[in-house]
Amino acid sequence: MSLKPTIWEDEVSPEFVDEVIKYLEDEASLGDIDYALYDYSTDRVEKFKRDVESGERDRECGMKCKNRVWNFHDEKNTTERMISNTMYKLAIKANNHFRFDLNHNRMTMQLARWDEGESYFQWHADGHINFEGENRKLAFSIFLKPAEKGGQLLINTINQFIENTEDVKSPSVFVETIEEAPGKVIAFPAYCNHCVTPVEKGNRYSLVVWIFGPEWK
Repeated sequence: MSLKPTIWEDEVSPEFVDEVIKYLEDEASLGDIDYALYDYSTDRVEKFKRDVESGERDRECGMKCKNRVWNFHDEKNTTERMISNTMYKLAIKANNHFRFDLNHNRMTMQLARWDEGESYFQWHADGHINFEGENRKLAFSIFLKPAEKGGQLLINTINQFIENTEDVKSPSVFVETIEEAPGKVIAFPAYCNHCVTPVEKGNRYSLVVWIFGPEWK
């Protein structure tokens, strides 16, 4: 019996991509995300608990981009509802592969613009196996507009701890570079470490979605 691949793939229509890009460029109210590396002088355990309770990731890594985030059933307009409904259907389809215990009504969407010469996201995991209630369990990346250079999504498919260094692609671990194309969709377990390399040329647009579920058993 062969093992299931860690990464599941599908695609959305060119019309979906065009509509989401138009919304991202013309209408979406984007906030600035600029996180420094985690400050270990703070109370890490208490911060981690607060982030789990609020649905935020444990921000131990550096990140810089502009984004718009919303939750399923809390959309601000018809475009966001269209995006949410599309991702709801894709999540059900993807979970026919993963068979995770998910709460499909608890889903978070993040539209992001990764600017040339500025944006990056160091190694991190979106979800954790921490036995403290509902958590992110399935992660999606939908590629809307790849960068011309840089801005690559790297995924560590063996879930090995990776220290954040200047060399984001460590040769000592199995790291898969995801080939990006407009409309391509990937899903993977939220506990897999991944990163986005610095965007060197051309802005990168993406849609990231997280599906929550009960703690792992």
